[in-house]
Amino acid sequence: MSINRPPLAPPRRVCYNRRHDLARNAGYEGFRVPSSVRLFWEDPYRTEFRAHVARLLTFDGRPAVVLDQTCFYPTSGGQPHDTGTLNGVEVLDVLEVDGDIVHLLAAPLEHAVVQGRIDWDRRQDHMQQHAGQHILSAAFEQVLEAQTQSFHLGSDDCTIDLDLSSLDERQASTVEDCANRAVLDDLPIRTRQFTADELSAVRLRKPPQVEGPVRVVSVGDLDHSACGGTHPNSAGQVGLIHIDRWERRHGGVRVDFLCGQRALRDYRGKNRICRDLAARQSVSIAELPAAIERMDALLSELRRAHATLRDRLLVLTAQSLQHRAVNAGRYRIIAQVLDEADAVELPALAQQLCREPGLIAILAIRQPRPQFCFARADDVDLNMNAVLRTVAAPHGGRGGGQPHLVQGGGLLAEDVDRMIQDALEYLSGDGCTAAEGERGQ
Repeated sequence: MSINRPPLAPPRRVCYNRRHDLARNAGYEGFRVPSSVRLFWEDPYRTEFRAHVARLLTFDGRPAVVLDQTCFYPTSGGQPHDTGTLNGVEVLDVLEVDGDIVHLLAAPLEHAVVQGRIDWDRRQDHMQQHAGQHILSAAFEQVLEAQTQSFHLGSDDCTIDLDLSSLDERQASTVEDCANRAVLDDLPIRTRQFTADELSAVRLRKPPQVEGPVRVVSVGDLDHSACGGTHPNSAGQVGLIHIDRWERRHGGVRVDFLCGQRALRDYRGKNRICRDLAARQSVSIAELPAAIERMDALLSELRRAHATLRDRLLVLTAQSLQHRAVNAGRYRIIAQVLDEADAVELPALAQQLCREPGLIAILAIRQPRPQFCFARADDVDLNMNAVLRTVAAPHGGRGGGQPHLVQGGGLLAEDVDRMIQDALEYLSGDGCTAAEGERGQ
C-alpha cells in the first residue's frame, strides 16, 4: 500500500543533536504526531522490528520517515545513531526532532508497513563504548575525584574530558584497574525512569539537564547517571576497558580509551607490531626497550661520525674548487654546476668557499631538480639578492635570503648553464655597478 501524505513541518527544536537549522528547513510547524516508541530502550539487544509509517517527509534534502516504533537509536548524549535498513532501504542517519525519531533514507519508502533491521555490530560496539564510559568516568571520580565534562564516541576513538590539571601513568593505571574491577565483577547494568521527587534520593554522578521523568542508568552501586543511551545488561559484556593515552586540553585532560572489541583489536595490532620489531632485533618483546636504547645510542654515534665526515668532505670539496676561481673585475668568482652535490649542502659549501676574501660563489645542481646558491665573502659589498633578481629571475628562478647568502630554485635543467654564464658576465662587467644602491653587508 502506497501513501501520499504532506511532508512534516519544521520542528520547533531538535533534541540532543542540535540540528536546529536543518529542522527549521524541514517544512512543518505546529503539527504534532505521537512520539515514536523507543524499542531500543525496551530491549537494546533487539535487531529486527515491524512498524507502521507515521509520517513521510524530506529532511536535509533527503527522504525521511517517522515510524510509530523503532529500534533505531538517534544520535544523542554523545552516542552516534544506529544504521541498518527499512524494507531494504539503507538508513543513513537517525535524528530526534521534537520527541519524534526521524530516519534519513537513501531512497523513499513505498509502503505503509516496514520491516526494520539494525546493524548489530555497530550497536554492540556503541553499547560497549558507552557503558565503558560510564564505568571509566565513575572510576575517575572514585580514584581522583575528577568530574567528566564531556564524552565523544567516534568510529575509531572514544574520549572523555576531565577537570584534571594533569594525569600520570600511575594514576591512569589505578583508574584503569578500578574500571576493570567492575567488569570482572560483572556488575549489573539497569535502567529505570524516575520522577523529580524520586530522583532526589538517587546519588547521580552528574545532575540531569532535562525536566520531568529522568531515565537513569545504574552500574551496580558504582555509578548512577541520567542517560538515554543503549547499554548491555552487565559490565562483563563491556569487555576490557583500556586507557590508551591522554593529553592536556583546554585547561583539563582529555583521555582516549577503548572498550570491548575495540580494545581487543588494538591489543592485537600493537602486539603484532611488537612481535615484528622484536623478531627484527632478535630479542623478546620484554627486551625491546633496551634494544631500542642501544639503537638510539648507535644512531647518535653514527650521526656524529657522519657530521665529522661531512665537514671534512666539505673542506676537501672547497679546496678542490679553489683552483677554478676566475678573476672577474674586482672579484674572484667560482661558478660551477655540481651534479653530484646535495642541495642541502650547497649553502654550507658556498659559505666554506667564501671564507676566502674577495670571493663570490655561484653554485647550482640539476638533479633531482634545479637548485642554486649565491654567496659572497664578508669584504664583498654586494647584495646577493640583487644578483639573484638580475641573473636568475629572467630564467624563472625564485628565491632569496640574506645579503651575503641566497638560495632558490624554479629553473628548468636546460637553463642552469645559461644562468651560470649570465652570472659570470654580470659580475665581470659593469652591470653590477648599476645596483650600487642595493649593495650592503
